[in-house]
Amino acid sequence: MIQSGPALAGEAITAATKAKPCVLTGAALTIKAGDVVVPMGTGFASIDGRPFKVSVASATAVTLEDSDTTNEVGTFASAGATLATPPMVELCRSTFTVNNPAGATIDVTTLCDEAHKIVSGLPAIGTWQANGFYDYSDAAMQAARGYYRNGEVVTFQATFRDGSGITFNANVNLFDLAAGINAAVTNNLGGNVDGLVSAFVPPAAP
Repeated sequence: MIQSGPALAGEAITAATKAKPCVLTGAALTIKAGDVVVPMGTGFASIDGRPFKVSVASATAVTLEDSDTTNEVGTFASAGATLATPPMVELCRSTFTVNNPAGATIDVTTLCDEAHKIVSGLPAIGTWQANGFYDYSDAAMQAARGYYRNGEVVTFQATFRDGSGITFNANVNLFDLAAGINAAVTNNLGGNVDGLVSAFVPPAAP
C-alpha cells in the first residue's frame, strides 16, 4: 500500500501515555482498529510524524502498535495534537525488500580501559525496493511516479499473508522501466526510509 494523497484531517487527541505501546486519548474518535495513523504535535519525538497500525480502538482511545514512548523526557503537548489517517491505495508488486543497514558504532574507550568500549549510534538510513510490472492505468504506480518527481515523503504499508506487516515513511527516488523481446514491461520502484519501521502482528480472530 502507498499513500494516495494528502492525509485526512487529523482528529484531536488530548493525552498520550509514556508506555510500550503508547495509548492516545481523544473525544469521539472515529479511528478503527487496523487503521494506519500518524500522530502530529504531541511533543513526543518517538511517535510524531511516524505511521503506526492501530491495534485497539474505542471512541475515546487508540493504541499505537509497536510504539514506545517510555523514554520520552518531555510532557505531552496537548494543544493542537492530532491523529491523521493517510489515504492508501494498493500497490501490487512481484517483489518487495526493506533494508535496515547496520547503525553507527561509537568508540568510547579511554586509556583506563583494558579493552574497547562502544555505544550504539543512530540506526543507518534504511532503503526499500519494490519490483513489478508496468500498467499505465495503475493509480498506485502513478502516485509513486508523482512522488519520484516531487520528492515527497509519504506512508507505505506492507501486509503479508498471515496479516502481519510493517508500515513506514519513505520517499521514492527510483522509478525504472525495462522492456525487451518476449518480455513484460517491468517497473522498479525504490527509495529511502524516513525514520524507523513500525511492525504489526496479525489481527485477532473474531
